[in-house]
Amino acid sequence: MRTFILYIAPAILLLATSATANEYPELSFGGYIMVDHDQFSDLFLEDEQNSNNGTDIRRARLSAKAKFNDDWRSKFQIDIADGDIDIKDAYIQYQGISWATITVGQQKEPFGLEKLTSSSDTFMIERSMVTEALAPGRSMGVKLGGTPGNFTWNLGYFQDDNSQNSQGITGRLTWALVDGDDNFIHLGSALSERQLKGDEFRINETLEVYSSDSLLEGTRLDAEAMSLASIELMWQYLGVVSMAEWIETDIDDPTRGTYHYQGGYYQMSYPLSGKNRRYKDGKLDTIKAKHDWELTWRVSQFELEQEDRKAQTFAVGVNYLVDKDLMFKANLIRAKYQDDGETFGYDNAFSFRAQYSF
Repeated sequence: MRTFILYIAPAILLLATSATANEYPELSFGGYIMVDHDQFSDLFLEDEQNSNNGTDIRRARLSAKAKFNDDWRSKFQIDIADGDIDIKDAYIQYQGISWATITVGQQKEPFGLEKLTSSSDTFMIERSMVTEALAPGRSMGVKLGGTPGNFTWNLGYFQDDNSQNSQGITGRLTWALVDGDDNFIHLGSALSERQLKGDEFRINETLEVYSSDSLLEGTRLDAEAMSLASIELMWQYLGVVSMAEWIETDIDDPTRGTYHYQGGYYQMSYPLSGKNRRYKDGKLDTIKAKHDWELTWRVSQFELEQEDRKAQTFAVGVNYLVDKDLMFKANLIRAKYQDDGETFGYDNAFSFRAQYSF
């Protein structure tokens, strides 16, 4: 699949160059950079000798988008935060069918409301534990999707770029009532059936603090199959957004049996301007405002049933939107976790992000 990306990426750039030569106005380039700093207590560490803070260039992304005509579009995005070039998006999209859009290439799988929300538009600095641990991200594949009436649907076949074995079928269906001011109520659900064919699978997740240690560690499984399911609820009215999601998975290991993992979150946000976020095609966008403050909070939990491990976090945050390009975020996270019946915490962490888009 990596070889396929190496072919499709130059094709996208060649089409983009052709678009420029023909003076199409739809060609655009952009990107964003995020710089994070974390401070946290010993609760967030496996070894108390490790550092209690960390500063990282969390993301540094460059993208090119092109619309070649009314039917054909493409996107190519890379991340260079770790010094290596990591291809994130590389796809071509055809919109010439009345009932469906076809997307081919590396793209986000249609699973998870929080996962499908861009990292530049999330309420909190980090996504919830369950989203990071279970929701599939970008994969190579082909996807069909449409927006009939108040519904959106997406269905695709995907293969993990890091494995020749892992493949799956993922689909998502949403329903929403939306008025002209983006006040809405949204319901959704997603399913993914995956064949892993002996690939290793292991939960290894932090307590929603990127620079801290991964305390939620699961059993190393030689996974044969994986079933994922989620349900999502969201509403927005006069700026207030309320969002909840629950995700469960069963993973089959021929030797160890079936392992069950589950978790969810509930989060809210309110911009002091009272402006709504934009809602489109079953996903939430950012706030279009200047000098706006946004108050946020989230409660989340994640459970590893067979390992008898569980974690809970409560976070409050404030986001300052200088303009559409510059934003600052600050989160205070309070967490606890249980391991084999023993409870550790609550204790605190602080995260800060400076985010610039161009």
